[in-house]
Amino acid sequence: MSGGIQQRPAVPPLRRRSLLAGAALLCGLAPMRALQAAERLEPDEEALFMPGTARPTSDGRFEVDIHAWVYEPERRWGLNAAFARYLGLSLNKLSPAARLRFNQRTALFHAESEEGKVFEIDFDGSPARVSSQPSGANGRMDMRIVIDAPKASPSDEWLKFHAVTGPGELLHRFRGQALIVPAEGLSIISDIDDTIKRTQVRDRREMLLNTFARRFEAAPGMAAYYRALAQTPGTRFHYLSASPMQLYPALADFVRDAGFPTGSMHLRESTSWRTLIPGDQDSRTHKLGTIERLLADFPHRRFMLVGDSGESDPEIYGQVARTHPSRIDSIAIRDVTGEDSTSGRYATAFDGIDPARWQILPADRGPSPTQVAR
Repeated sequence: MSGGIQQRPAVPPLRRRSLLAGAALLCGLAPMRALQAAERLEPDEEALFMPGTARPTSDGRFEVDIHAWVYEPERRWGLNAAFARYLGLSLNKLSPAARLRFNQRTALFHAESEEGKVFEIDFDGSPARVSSQPSGANGRMDMRIVIDAPKASPSDEWLKFHAVTGPGELLHRFRGQALIVPAEGLSIISDIDDTIKRTQVRDRREMLLNTFARRFEAAPGMAAYYRALAQTPGTRFHYLSASPMQLYPALADFVRDAGFPTGSMHLRESTSWRTLIPGDQDSRTHKLGTIERLLADFPHRRFMLVGDSGESDPEIYGQVARTHPSRIDSIAIRDVTGEDSTSGRYATAFDGIDPARWQILPADRGPSPTQVAR
């Protein structure tokens, strides 16, 4: 996603915490940030976990990345109606299924991020309990911890956990998981929009309709292509997108239902309507930063980069391959712009990279068996 929507943000209702902080400031008390002591989640607050990664350590433990967003759900129907009008939709004329889909995909964009929230984390099959760090002003909590291996062995691919939000609440209310990535093997870093899912990013209105109003449609042949790649033992998938974190539930359902191998998910920070579509530089920074972290976290693994020609994936991946020539096994670009491998764009993007290490995948059908073999 790139570009920008200029839309006036709705004014959120005043929160009790904001009123208390304002009153304290008027009385000459401590600054607002000092008032924000860490506290447990309230019954009307929730935590959303994105699947990160878990690395087995040499002493038999796991180093785990945990990524959560803490928020309070809200519903601003007027904003939903305004967004629908922007897209040329009438919510009243949509079928019940289409209206439900639109409301579900926009729901988390109404949520209010919660700062200074903490909880404990229990890992399945382990008696250990880990305290989280407080969520930031954007509701995000990102932490890296080392735990003993669960007594009940995890599956080959997933280490599962759940947030403990306080006495008397359901311990399994907010569940998460981390992808167990072996020290060696192949990691496939894959873009989402127009790489595995038809989004039409270059047409803003079509992109928004495909994101919020229509059923997600898998790119032809890509699920079978990924399943073929997944047959090699030790292969792991990492889905990377500049889509905001609020779309994670819908994207996770799509990956599963379309038959793609599951994997870790690396989306952009939770965002507002106003910054729904990132600028080109924001998208590039997010993707480059995530790829560099994965390369650093797994120094003995080989990497394949898969993207599309609709935005800057060829240029980003080419830069990575030149910076880390021994780490990037191959690059695959799904053609959505009608450029063949002899185009000047690819000559520039992949300058200095062995032509045998990159390939162009057709947009209208799945990759051929020979392309899978490469």
